Amino acid sequence: MALSDVTTERLQLSRWDVALHTPALTRLNACPVAVRYLNDGVPYTAPESAAQSRRFAAHWEQHGFGLWAVRVRATGEVIGFTGLSHPLWFPRVAHEVEVGWRLHPSAWGNGYATEAGRAAVAAARTSLGLSRLIAVIDPENVASIAVAKRLGFGRESVGAHPQRPGTIELYALHLAATP
Repeated sequence: MALSDVTTERLQLSRWDVALHTPALTRLNACPVAVRYLNDGVPYTAPESAAQSRRFAAHWEQHGFGLWAVRVRATGEVIGFTGLSHPLWFPRVAHEVEVGWRLHPSAWGNGYATEAGRAAVAAARTSLGLSRLIAVIDPENVASIAVAKRLGFGRESVGAHPQRPGTIELYALHLAATP
């Protein structure tokens, strides 16, 4: 079953579209603060962001779900992304479905990541019928860990990061079946 776009109280979550959403992703990925726990903390180049955008869209084509662009309904501004995907960059858990989010720092502190994450968790349960979700988080990313905990995730394990020195934490959420 494929996911649809989702509207929350303050956000519009839209299926990733390369033409529409690459400019916002490029701005987000160019912000050092937004990527400090990714890519060795080095901002992505415009071509790297374009390639990432194409991967986001391809995930939708292959799996019927993926990352949504997050737009603030009141302003129309695309502030980042959230959604569900297979973490292909982490082979040990690539078969699982991860909920993830990355928002521009200008949008931080408004509860948008939690609001969008709740919508993703609900879609995983009701539209995809999943019984488990994961979140893979850098142990120093306390803001993302806090969002994961607000969504009901608990830390399941700590292990070696698959792409660089250091560790990565795996959080899990077991979803109750909907009656």
